[in-house]
Order: sequence, then C-alpha cells, then structure tokens
Amino acid sequence: MSSEKLNFQQMILRLLDYWQAQGCLIWQPYNVQVGAGTMNPATILRVLGPEPWNVAYIEPSIRPDDGRFGDNPNRMQQHYQLQVILKPDPGNPIELYLGSLEAIGINSREHDIRFVEDNWQSPALGAWGLGWEVWLDGQEITQYTYFQQAGGVDLDPVSVEITYGLDRIALALQGKNSVWEMDYGAGVAYGDALLQAEIEHCQYYFNVADVDALKMIYDTYEREALRCLEAGLVAPAHDYNLKCSQLFNVLDTRGAVGVTERAAYFGRMRRVAHKVSTAYIEQRQKLEYPFAENKLWKTKKSDQLSEADIRHSSLVTPEDGDPFVLEIGSEELPHADLTSALAQLRAAVPAMLDAARLSYTRLEIDGTPRRLTVLVDGLAARGEDVASVIKGPPADRAFDKDGKPTPAATGFARSRGLSVDDLSVVEEGGKRYVSAFVRTAGQPSTDALAGLLPDLIAGIKFEKSMRWNASNVSYSRPLRWLLALHGPAVVDFDYAGVRSGRVTYGLRPYGSPAYEVRHAADYRAAIDNAGIVLHTEARRKAIAAGAHALARSVGGVIPDDPALLDEVTNLVERPTPLRGSFEERFLALPPMALVAVMRKHQRYFPVYKGDKLLPHFIAVRNGDDEHLDIVRDGNEHVIRARFADAAFFYDKDIKRPLEEFVPELGKLTFQTELGSFLDKTRRLGQLVPVVAGMLGLDPAERATATRAAALSKADLATSMVVEMTALQGKMGGHYALRSGESPEVAAAIAGQYEAVSAGPAALALAVADRLDSLAGLFAAGLGPKGSNDPFALRRAALHLIENLTANEQHFDLRAGLDAAGQLLPVAWNEMIREDVLAFIGGRLEVVLRDAGHPASVVKAVLAEQTHDPYAASRAAAALAAAIRAADWETLLNAYARCVRITRPLKETYALRVDDLRLPEEQAAAAALAAAEASNDGTMETLIDSLRHMAPAITRLFDAVLIMDDEPAVRENRLALLQRLAGLARGVADLSVLEGF
Repeated sequence: MSSEKLNFQQMILRLLDYWQAQGCLIWQPYNVQVGAGTMNPATILRVLGPEPWNVAYIEPSIRPDDGRFGDNPNRMQQHYQLQVILKPDPGNPIELYLGSLEAIGINSREHDIRFVEDNWQSPALGAWGLGWEVWLDGQEITQYTYFQQAGGVDLDPVSVEITYGLDRIALALQGKNSVWEMDYGAGVAYGDALLQAEIEHCQYYFNVADVDALKMIYDTYEREALRCLEAGLVAPAHDYNLKCSQLFNVLDTRGAVGVTERAAYFGRMRRVAHKVSTAYIEQRQKLEYPFAENKLWKTKKSDQLSEADIRHSSLVTPEDGDPFVLEIGSEELPHADLTSALAQLRAAVPAMLDAARLSYTRLEIDGTPRRLTVLVDGLAARGEDVASVIKGPPADRAFDKDGKPTPAATGFARSRGLSVDDLSVVEEGGKRYVSAFVRTAGQPSTDALAGLLPDLIAGIKFEKSMRWNASNVSYSRPLRWLLALHGPAVVDFDYAGVRSGRVTYGLRPYGSPAYEVRHAADYRAAIDNAGIVLHTEARRKAIAAGAHALARSVGGVIPDDPALLDEVTNLVERPTPLRGSFEERFLALPPMALVAVMRKHQRYFPVYKGDKLLPHFIAVRNGDDEHLDIVRDGNEHVIRARFADAAFFYDKDIKRPLEEFVPELGKLTFQTELGSFLDKTRRLGQLVPVVAGMLGLDPAERATATRAAALSKADLATSMVVEMTALQGKMGGHYALRSGESPEVAAAIAGQYEAVSAGPAALALAVADRLDSLAGLFAAGLGPKGSNDPFALRRAALHLIENLTANEQHFDLRAGLDAAGQLLPVAWNEMIREDVLAFIGGRLEVVLRDAGHPASVVKAVLAEQTHDPYAASRAAAALAAAIRAADWETLLNAYARCVRITRPLKETYALRVDDLRLPEEQAAAAALAAAEASNDGTMETLIDSLRHMAPAITRLFDAVLIMDDEPAVRENRLALLQRLAGLARGVADLSVLEGF
C-alpha cells in the first residue's frame, strides 16, 4: 500500500492538527461513558441554538453490544472516534473531510472513497439527521450527517457532523488484518494495550452484569437528572441522562430489554433529553450567545459567478434552436432518490417548456449520484406568441344607450392594456358581450427559464429531505452547484443559496475538478472528458458486462439480481468492476448468510458455480482501474471481518436447538395490544390446524404444518436474524434442520415469508400467519391509513392473494378471518372482518387489473367472490374471455332482461313448475333446471348455461306477457325469472358490465 503508514497516535495528531488549521476548537473526551462522540455535550448541546461552533475531539465510545471478546478484527465494545462539528455548514464540508484523509496519507486516486446513504437517528436523544456512511475500499470509516434535530428541537442553523471510526481507518493505513495487530505508538501494540480489557468488558456485558441492580441504578440516575433540571442544572442533568443511556445499552446486551421495554426506555431518555435541550437553549439566550461574535467562525458568502461574469452573460444571447442544459449538482443522492428525481423531471420538464411555449426537438434527462441533467436539443430562443379573445362584461353594461363606453368598458380595456376602441362586441348563447383580442408575446428563453427553473427544482420531492443552509430549502442532499446554459448564455437564477453558472465538476476520485462549459453544445463533451458516465443505462450495462466477465474468469456466474444492479448503478459515476476473494473456510457458513452480508452490507455480487457459492465476489469501484489492487485488498479485508462477525453469530446460535429460542420470543413485542411474538406463535399453533383443514391437508401434512407453526418465529430471537433481519425464516429453516426437525418442517419455516409457498404445510403456515396479522392489526385499529403502512399489511394481503392463486387453492377468507379473530386478545366482530375483506379486495382488484382484465369485469367478479382470490382470478379470466365472444351481446341481453324486470321486486316468489302451461314457459323452466343441475359456482359453467338458456329466454319474452293480469300467473312467471337471474349469484354481478 502506498499510503503513509502512520501509527495510531500519529494519525490522531495529524487529524487534530488538520482540523485546528481549519479553525476548529480542539476539545477533549467527556468524563462520562458514551456510546458515540455525538453524546458529548460539545456536540449534542452545542448544535442547539444560533451560535456558530466548530470543534474537533477524540471520544472513546462504548457500545456493549458490539463486543466480540476480541475475536473480530475490527468490531469491539470500545472504539475511538474523532468527532467534528461544523456549525453552520461552511459550504464545502465534504471537500474539507476529504482533505483530512489526504492529511493522513489516504490518496483518493489510490482508493475507492464512497458516500453511501445513511439516515441516522438516536431515539434516546430525540435526534436525527441525513447523510452517508463513508466507505474506504468497502469499509465504513465515517458517519457524515447533517443534523436536523437534537433533543426533539429543530436545528437552525444545521450542523455538519463528521464522525471518524479511527480504529478502522488506522487498520487500513497500517495494512493489518486486525486492530489488535496495529501499532498504537511509542512501540506499543494496540492489542497489548487494550485487548485484555476488551475481553473483560465483554464478559461483564454479556454474562456478568446484574440486571436487577442496573435497573435500580437506572431509576436512581433518572431521578437525579430530573432533580438537576428542577434546580436549573443543565450539565449535570445531561450527565445523568448519559449514564442512563449507557446502563440501557448494558441491559440490552444482557438480553434484558424487550421491544416494549425498549420503546419505554427510549421514551424516558428522550423526555429528559428534550428538557435538557430546552433548558440549554434558554441558558445560552440568557448568556447572550457569547460565541456569536467569534471572528474566526464568521461565514463568508461567495457566488459562483462574479459580477463581471454575470454582466458578460447578460450580453450573450442564444440562437434559435441552440441546445439547453440544466445540471443540478449536489452531494451524493441516495440511489432511490436519484431514480425518483429522474422520473419526476421526465414528467415536469416537458410541462414546464410547454407552459413557457418554448418549442424543442428532443429532450433527454439522466443523471448520476452527484448530478441531475436536463438536455434539450433545438430549443427556441423565444416563447411563441399567443393570441386569445377575452370575454368582458355584457354589452348593455359596457355601453350606454347612446353607445358611449361606461366605466365597466374602460376598466376592462385598461385591465388588458387596451383602449376602448380596441374592444369589440360578440354574441354568445343569444347574449352580447364586450370582448378583447389580446396578443401575449413570448418571453426570451433565458428570461422565461430563469423564472421557471427554481420552481422546477423545488418541485422535486423526496421521501426524506433535509435542510443544510440559511435558505432553509429542503432537498435530498445539499445542492452545491447549478449549471444552466441556453447556447452560450447563462440562465441566471438563484436557488437554495446557489447561483447558476457555466461550471460543472468532475469525479470525486480526481478531486472534483471544475470544468467551464462555454456553450450548452459542449456539455456532453465536458462530461465525457471528465470520465463521467452520465447515462444510467450505460452504467448499468458496463457493470453487468464487467461483473459477468470477471465471474466467468473463475468459472462462475452471477445470478440475476436487478434490484442490486440498479442500486449499484446509482452509487457510482464511473463504474469499474473488480473481483475479490475470501478464504474458503467461510464457505462452512450457510450460503444465505454469506450472500446476505455481501448484498446488504457491501453491495457485492456473489459468484456461483451451479448452486454452489464460490469464494469470490464482484465489487464496483467509483473510478478507473488505477491502483485497483489496493481497492481489492481493502474490500477483501472488509469481507473477512464481516464474515467473521457472521461466524460469531452463527456459532453462538447453533449451541442451542431452535426450540430453545421460542421462550425468548416473549421479550419481542409483536404489537402492544396483540402481545409478544410468543403470543403470536401460540395463536398460530391453534390457527394453523384449522387453516390446514380448510385447505384440505391430510393428517401428515397437518402435523407438519402444526410443528412448523410452533417453531415459526423462533429465529427472530437468534443472533443471526437480529443482526440481519432479511434472513428471518430462512435461518429458522436452517436451524430447524440442524436441530433434527424434518425437511418438511424446515421447508415450511424457511418459506413462510415468501409470496408463494412450496408445499401444503408451508401454505397453511403462510396463510395463517397473514390472517393473524391482518385480523389482529385491523382489530387493534392499526389498518393502513393513506400511504402509511408500518406493519406492511398491503404486502401481507398481496402475499395471501398470490399464494392462494399460484397454488390454485380455493379458500374462504371469511371463515379464515373469523377463525383468526376468535383467537385474538382484542375484540373481533363482523364489521372488522368486512373491513379486512374490503382491504384485501382492494389489493385483489389491483392484481386482476394488472393481469389485463377490464375494470367492469373485475368489479363484477369481486362483487361476489372477494372472499376467494383463486376463484375470483379464474372467474375474471373466464368472463374477460366471454365478453370478447361474438355472441356475448345476445347472452348478456337475455340475462339482463331477467334481472331488470325482477330487480325492483321486494318479494321472492316460489316457482310452481307444474303451473307453467305455455311451451315458452316450459322451455325456459327446462333450461333453468339444466342450469341449476350443472351449477358448480364457476364462471365457465355460468357462461355455458347462459348460452343454452338465451334462446329460451328470448322466446319467453317475445311470446309471453310476463306481467299477466292474473296475479298467480304473473307471480309464477316472475318466480321463473327470479330463479334465472339468481344463477349468477355467488359468481359475478353481471349488471355492472358494459352493455347491461
């Protein structure tokens, strides 16, 4: 490695020197144990209020749950952080941060330094912010956050928080395999100084700490914090809340905190934190903000364009048909935000240009994590003129009887910039009005766009947005530059404190060099020269092709994974795939765990040979192939540590059979009113046999499903699933096999969260699980509202529909929901059941419409068969096919005549077949008898019956007066028609079809 190999203390001193040179106050670690440097009052309190504050300090951070008894190369209960706070945002904080890495010998051209979405929050502190994890060759080395709130208080100004993981950075710098091998300084090894204490603390946190005693101490410290607040003592109150936080972390590590207790503890700490924060703000106000006048911390404002540039730009005008380019430059966007923003711009930009009446020949919108780009070819230099006739007041009010204009006429003319002589009289609807012919000239493109572009950017919405400067504009991540050119002319506007110009910026690994773009036509070349792959599809293809080629070089393949490919595509501006390897000993771990680590934590593509995982992975660098060996080595170090962690969890879990984890589910709350996951497991134990019976499982299958239900949620209490929740179910199936359960039981557990189950036992468990969740959460009043669906009930309903349909399984949801509802600890009734059915029906409607069935067909079927998704899907397909048949109009008309004449009747008449005397009556009755005899409740049979009955029905109406004067005759004929109309009952409501 060519980076300078500093020892640990040299690295720390270099960083402190660097930040001191940037104007930071060098603070000291706090004298209370904290989980992160954020909790030091130099951060969590100083970010409050309006005063500037620039600080850097080292903080030993204690996280008991991260302890690994010294067995993990870079994860331990005590690690060291460098905390930097920049308040307010200086405008270039990422550049300052990257400069600090250069100061300790990390050359961005030799490494892959990445900014990966991280939305940070501290429930205990009532604090949150948006930013990134910073990765160095795949290893997270820094959390970088724009603080939005602390102590439940919105921050203004926003602070930039940079939290370095010093141990991991030193590990990379020194090229060691483990932190315990590092050189601390003065001839002392890191492990010799710290390993023994690390092991002892882990032993205490995991095995020795007295839970009852610590809970008592927690309560005592909380009371002291509140007493301090009552006495106006802000700093001691904060200290005691920090002590409470640390005690909670120890209790959590001991496994003594359930989900409900966790929420309660967080609430208690958050309330104290809020009181401390508000007291601190009042205290600083009384002190009249002593830091406010610090000259070293005064912010300097600078525009990207000088006044001379702006004057020059105003003298340059575009030619008609010149290209236009808008580049919205920001710090790295999260991958989903990039996708969303591009989709929004593709809809909004044409509408904006149409509104400005600016014609164009071609529009292209694309982007990378750092830029959203709008390219318009052939843009008009001026908007089209538009002429319109504006109707004014009635003519008799605009002119008097002598034809002279009244104030109504002169006022109308003045409002349109015309004289009264320009007005004319028109007739409309038999009435006469004054009108004005108004011609509106189109604006020059630069003027029109200058007014429209700020609104265009403001209109881009994100799931989570943040503030970062005094403009208080919200965006996904801070905006840093705006390039806007029509031909050679700058479209001059301001947004979010940034002024538009003609400068774009290159790749981060190259130091983000500035490129001046003199003409919009030069933009594509400038981007290409900067080495940026602007087009999303081009990046995706380059990654896919490179990754597959690298996999083939070791005789492997990469499984299709569109979601991962899309994410990686949106994390880079210049993709360079690389192949890394890991020790084959890790292949002894379950492949699903290794793949989950690679995908979730590292965004790596796993490599397979057949169904066997190979000891290789494909990573994607943001940059070129220079020094790729260093980047590969770093990524291999990271995956080694990740897999060591997975091995730690796995080895801990397999010491016990899966069944022993079931009692621990009592600590995990499913939902407050519905109890724990142990309660849910017990409900499933009763519900699954009932559902299995409804599904027609044989005794052996029913026994398998019941056993699977008893163990179904046990893996939620295992270390592996706690760490990687995406493995729930799958790890349960694996552990079940290891524990001696049958393959069928293991398969049912493993597949319970899949949309489609493989096997009867798995189907029974999956259906019962969804029924319990849907019934329970609706009964608890927690059904989805709007887009809010915290318990993923929409997905549960869709899985229920897809599972029953794919397995071609009839199932009465009404009976299933009632069976689930009767086991709930909350009230269940028919009204709640109908609400759940309506909710499932809404999802089923979407599924059927997505299958291509007409809306009227879906409505007709769901009116009768919402309760049976498989039957509904078959019925919709059959009815959709029937309405396309040549004879459909005849069939529907015959049936509709029966319905229309009987629908108003309030009484159902009894049919007396023997009293039907006329041949047409008897023929219709015979057709009815045949239809009822063959009725099996399917749409296919109903359509077939209609085809056989239609001629008889038509002859009946043509030859017989249904509404006979004789009541007995009339009612018998109506009874016949009622029976004919009732044939569709339970199948579809054909009356909602078009043409009925």
